[in-house]
Amino acid sequence: MRKLTYIIAILTIVSCSGKEERPKGVIPPEKMALILSDIYFAEYKATHIGLKNDSAEKILRHYELKIFEDHETNDSVYKESFKYYLEHPNQLEAVYDIVIDTVSLRDQVSNANSKKENKNR
Repeated sequence: MRKLTYIIAILTIVSCSGKEERPKGVIPPEKMALILSDIYFAEYKATHIGLKNDSAEKILRHYELKIFEDHETNDSVYKESFKYYLEHPNQLEAVYDIVIDTVSLRDQVSNANSKKENKNR
């Protein structure tokens, strides 16, 4: 979630850019949002399993590679796409609107499932 706070801070600092066409090879906003959401959940899992930072980082890297594979992309395309979105704050804001909605929805589903499991005990 630290990354989310950082990105939101960047959005408030960086000036708005005009709308322009996304270059070929840049991950579309909806897909980028799903990848980012998955990375945030992986980051949460990796940091909350009780391992030291070095071990958690290795686990996170494994999660990230699996996420890229699941979304049929790779690390370099993701990084270039992220760089593009950082340079286009209006588009980045749209991506993070989707990320926030996705994370909120997953959290609600997770909480509902936890309550359901506790009720069944």
